[in-house]
Amino acid sequence: MIKRAIELTDPIDWPNDGWVDAFDIRGEDAVAVQGRLELTEIPTDLRLGVDCTLTGKGKELVIKLGLTGTVTQACVVTLNPIRTSVDESFIRRYREGEFLDQTEIDIAVADGDISTFNEDLEPWLRSAEERPSLLDFAVEQLGLILDPFPRQNGAEVAKQLLIDPMDRPETMSPFAALAALKKD
Repeated sequence: MIKRAIELTDPIDWPNDGWVDAFDIRGEDAVAVQGRLELTEIPTDLRLGVDCTLTGKGKELVIKLGLTGTVTQACVVTLNPIRTSVDESFIRRYREGEFLDQTEIDIAVADGDISTFNEDLEPWLRSAEERPSLLDFAVEQLGLILDPFPRQNGAEVAKQLLIDPMDRPETMSPFAALAALKKD
């Protein structure tokens, strides 16, 4: 039986053993990244490295991921493109079955297996519709590391735009307030 290749958008399955792979995020996947993160350009060189291992007597799945490449956002002041290089490593950890109670954790720690002690362990989702894909991990991590309001070096907002209209004198008519905003 030939095992089909894993796709970036497939829900992750619990593996029988560890595996290592790398994926170029291209085509429809790159378009999805652009849309979900509101990037100004489709990323052309994103790459996701994946290293899956089973620990804790096969009950814990550790997914080590490495994301590299370049993404382009728009400056919130000038709307000029800002390119950001990405070189990020991150881990996702899951536990199959019920979580251990504190006694089992103490025994595992005494045996040198402290992986069950970490707080970043998540329960494994049984339903395939609920499970994330590798692309979901990449988008989530990019969303965490990218500046939500990117600004080019030296780009400044006009001071008139930073003044709240409610802080202006009450004698100012609404039309005068609009004219003050329109001057620049």
